[in-house]
Amino acid sequence: MKKSSKLKNKDVISPEEAIQFLEDIRTLSDAIDEKTIAISLRVPENILRSVKLKAKQQNKKYQSLMIEYLRKGLRSK
Repeated sequence: MKKSSKLKNKDVISPEEAIQFLEDIRTLSDAIDEKTIAISLRVPENILRSVKLKAKQQNKKYQSLMIEYLRKGLRSK
């Protein structure tokens, strides 16, 4: 059987999505944030405990620390 070379819709990024992504990355470097939105995220208990402990040591809220980690991860190449 021959494999299809066509991309599935979920694999294709629209020009609008690409532009939004680039704009979001640019604003990350400017530290300009939009309003927050609540999400549900499943995290292994050991990771959450570690983040909470680290946040406590730094006198920060753990969710703020997680946002810092996400921001750093998005900036890295």
